Amino acid sequence: MPTKSNEPYAIVGAEQLTAFLYKTGDELLGFQYRFSIVHQNSHTGRVGHWLRPTDIEALIKLTRVLAEELANDGCMSDVLRRRLRTFAAKLNTAINEISKNPQAIPTERQL
Repeated sequence: MPTKSNEPYAIVGAEQLTAFLYKTGDELLGFQYRFSIVHQNSHTGRVGHWLRPTDIEALIKLTRVLAEELANDGCMSDVLRRRLRTFAAKLNTAINEISKNPQAIPTERQL
């Protein structure tokens, strides 16, 4: 049965960023995945698509969550599922390492 929906099948977020995941297609022709990302201003509550350098950390965290969510979908190819799980695990390790030791992050002068 084909699926053509304007409604996301999942909504995930990290900090001030939210992603809407869409899945279209069917078992015979295959499925296609898309996602969009929005930023919510914590002061005004407004939602927009513009990101700033301060959003990079949230974007990395959201990428990890997206990879995990997509990898859990049973309709995805095994190869892509493994790659996404690997990305999620590596990002999780990096996020945890930086969170435990924020002094390890080089300053702009050190770069």
